[in-house]
Amino acid sequence: MITDDFLNEYGNILYSTERPARYIGDEFGSYNKDFNSAKGRFLFAFPDKYEIGISNFGHKIIYDLINKKENLMCDRLYAPDKDFLELLKKENKPLYALESKRKPAEFDIIGFGLQYEMCYTTVLKMLDMSNIPVLSKDRNLSHPIILAGGPCTSNPEPMSKFIDIFIIGDGEEVNIEVLEKYIELKNKLPREEIIKELSNIEGVYSPLYPKKTNKRIASLTFENHPVNSPVPYFTSVQDRAVVELRRGCGRMCRFCQASHINMPIRERKKDDIVRLTKEYVKNTGYDEYSLLSLSSNDHSEIEEILKELNCNYKGTGINVSLPSQRADKFSLEIANLAQGEKRATVTIAPEAGTQRMRDIINKNLSEEQIINATISCIKNGWNKIKFYFVIGLPFETNDDLKGIPELIEKINASCRCEGLKYPQITCSISVFVPKPHTPFQWAGQNTIEEINEKISYLKDLKASIKNVKFNFHNPKMSMLESFFTRGDKTVSDFIYKLYENGGYLESWDENVDYEIYEKISKELNIDIRGLASKEFDTDEELPWDNISYGINKDFLKNEYLKAREAVTSIPCEIKCSSCGVCPNLKTKKVISKEFQAV
Repeated sequence: MITDDFLNEYGNILYSTERPARYIGDEFGSYNKDFNSAKGRFLFAFPDKYEIGISNFGHKIIYDLINKKENLMCDRLYAPDKDFLELLKKENKPLYALESKRKPAEFDIIGFGLQYEMCYTTVLKMLDMSNIPVLSKDRNLSHPIILAGGPCTSNPEPMSKFIDIFIIGDGEEVNIEVLEKYIELKNKLPREEIIKELSNIEGVYSPLYPKKTNKRIASLTFENHPVNSPVPYFTSVQDRAVVELRRGCGRMCRFCQASHINMPIRERKKDDIVRLTKEYVKNTGYDEYSLLSLSSNDHSEIEEILKELNCNYKGTGINVSLPSQRADKFSLEIANLAQGEKRATVTIAPEAGTQRMRDIINKNLSEEQIINATISCIKNGWNKIKFYFVIGLPFETNDDLKGIPELIEKINASCRCEGLKYPQITCSISVFVPKPHTPFQWAGQNTIEEINEKISYLKDLKASIKNVKFNFHNPKMSMLESFFTRGDKTVSDFIYKLYENGGYLESWDENVDYEIYEKISKELNIDIRGLASKEFDTDEELPWDNISYGINKDFLKNEYLKAREAVTSIPCEIKCSSCGVCPNLKTKKVISKEFQAV
């Protein structure tokens, strides 16, 4: 709440900063629960700018579920932009929680959402600016428990010196259990013993007491999905109501960490999705809603869902947003239902240019399906197409790279045959990063020199194609991501040195100083390039082997061997892939309407 005391203390800083709306709270839809009357106080901290953090769906879930508990409260903290950070330092002021305006050190637990490896130094700076010791070993009973969740906890080792406990898997129930357990113990045990007790909760891992930890799996009930959330004062990156269709992706592309760590597939029921959407839109006032999933048109009832929602919102100006379409499940009806008369850009994700490469990554997608889906879009009024590709994948050759512009040329040739105008095509091309808990976790990343050669090769090949634009991800950033994501405890020392050298908001390219990385790598004798490109032996112990997402390691090894031979696996929606998740974690997939068995 904005009070006179707060304005007296921070008013000059807010007046002097760009976008003060990031730092004042009191947004429509925020809870603003009373700090003093709460028995348990949780601060959700997002190590990126406000407009990124407030859009994060996981943040919305945790914020909503904790605040629904009568005796608990959850407040929010986002990483301030550099101008605000400098003003705080100049005035010798700490960070503060957005709604209560209380100091972070006053909370029981601070939970960081680790979505991206390049946010690690930001976590440390946020602790520092909150007057909380950065190193776990330097904290005492007067300090909050520092918790982290999100996809980066799939390998806790790089952040093991800074985080007290890691949440592995779904956070819906476990964050509340941790907070309630902490309330019970905080005046009875030493800090280390409290952490030990918290690490005994299912889905919680502590570097202080390392042990094999299975991920937590939540049931996707109506009650654990938010139907309200804070609406920012200015445009955020996801400026819409977000409703989750399903979690997990049974296609299990071999490079994709999200599909492997979120198994099994769990679909929400059609009626729940429709009801959630209606309530969320009504409560927030958004004129757009997003149906969220790793692969939205894989939901077994997606057409029925879109039809019912379109009928409900007809004539209101309220539109739906869907992520990229899968070409093998592409439906003009879905595309039309999703975009109505707007005919904005259609996004399709082939990932690779040749059939051999798509088989290697287990995409289960043919060139004919990609071309047919694209031509169907063009025939029906879409003249802007966006493709996602990945380069630097294991076992990739120049012929595979050449397949990307050749695929565009084949689409253009089909347009000529059909008498269609060429579409405007944008290819977003990222660099492969080997991720833990995937079949490609053992593979080495291409060196920067190799990636730059591939980029030059692709640029030369596309020069004669006038209707296509290539956007390449920064290879240096991808190298750093690879270094961090598969790192061991020694990477903690590197992260600490980066923080000491001013590393902050490094998820933004312009904030990364590569010379400092080189300097620290020499100081600590850590070979960033070598570790990013390292190929692990499939029998060696990996830094993240303490963490289990239920998938058998032999399954991942077998998938890696099948990739070498360009052999695909059947998606688990169609037939059990025997990955081990269901028996190992005593769970099962939940599909609203069963697919035809093969």
